Amino acid sequence: MTTTNHDDEDELQALLRRRAAAVEVSGDFAQVAVTRRHRTQRTRSIVAVSAVAAVASIALAVPALWATRGSAPPVPALPTATASSPSPARSVASTSPTTSPTTSPTGRPSTATTTEPSPSVATRADAYAFDDTIRFGDTALRLERGTVVESFAVLSNGGFVLQSHLSSGSSQSEMEILSPAGRTVRTLGASGAYAVSPDGTRVLAKAGTGDTLVVYAPDGTVVGQRRDTREVGAILGGTAYLSGGPPEGSLAWDVATGATRPLPAHLVAVSPDGTRAALGWMVTTGGQDAACWAVVDLGTPGFPTTIQRCGPHENPTMFMPTAFSSRGTYLVGSNFVDGGFWFSAGVVRVGDGTLVLGGNGDAVVSGWTWHLDDDESTFVISRNTSKPLSPATRNALQHCSLSLACTAVQPEVTLHGQGGFTEPRYVLPR
Repeated sequence: MTTTNHDDEDELQALLRRRAAAVEVSGDFAQVAVTRRHRTQRTRSIVAVSAVAAVASIALAVPALWATRGSAPPVPALPTATASSPSPARSVASTSPTTSPTTSPTGRPSTATTTEPSPSVATRADAYAFDDTIRFGDTALRLERGTVVESFAVLSNGGFVLQSHLSSGSSQSEMEILSPAGRTVRTLGASGAYAVSPDGTRVLAKAGTGDTLVVYAPDGTVVGQRRDTREVGAILGGTAYLSGGPPEGSLAWDVATGATRPLPAHLVAVSPDGTRAALGWMVTTGGQDAACWAVVDLGTPGFPTTIQRCGPHENPTMFMPTAFSSRGTYLVGSNFVDGGFWFSAGVVRVGDGTLVLGGNGDAVVSGWTWHLDDDESTFVISRNTSKPLSPATRNALQHCSLSLACTAVQPEVTLHGQGGFTEPRYVLPR
């Protein structure tokens, strides 16, 4: 079958969109929805496995300047695992007897008990995806063979929102809600975008091929839906925030009553207390695109802007916000996108716009998915550990302070390629 230039362009746009959407939480940097063919719905085949030999984590102090770092010492192999097929009716997490320590993405060790099974529930603090498995504690939920996890989030019931595609054939992206055991309980559509509330009780999603925004409960139940040309912005409590550009603007939608309130255009995130919103947009200056961002006060009529940075002089590192930190102190996002689709992590203080993490040169902390911890002083990152950084060839999971003291949580591995583009093998929850 001959591939047309139009098909190639669709695939490129889809990959660009997925890379831009994978930094932290809701939204993506491409405002135009990409229409994709819906991949055939597939039921996830889950095998819950436990580590027979766990990773002996090596704590590596990582200086800010990667270029001056010496060659990395050997890292241990990934844990081996045994697997048993679940019964057709259910998938049961099991724990093999072991006393070997395992390590979560936060660097906290845990030890499995010796004889009795001890099923664990995923949390944002300890979950990560590696290749076609989602791992937390001593459990690995094996997805359909060849699944490439693009992004995922952990829900309040221990289930997941998953955006993924298959490594073979055309990379058709799809979104799903999975049970805590990894079973698909609701398909959310092809491509598109989603956001999860801070407490994990609500999911706002819109398929790339539709014009309906839907709010789901963790069990996949539809809580509310609305037809709208706007895109996924954020969800907080019973309010969904829809992002629109000029002239329609953004919208706050009360899911229970259907009432709406107009908001400023380009909304990308809302603070945990609902008092502030972050905006992000692109402008063209001198024939080149430049990033702009702002914070607005949602509690004051007219939504006054409290801080704004726009263009190369005010925002030289092209910081683009994607989320507020858990206490609302910081904006989390990326500083720029490389041609290899990895990001430079960025943290900005909401009060005065000070860049706390990120920049160019020595300050680059590059990778793919990442999130700021609830303590607002440390973060976990699926890091690009290549030397030089581009082209990206290697990937590790690291836990770092905002002052760039880092430890390796999972070993460095080589990257896979897909359609000419490299993709990370470690993926962290939003």
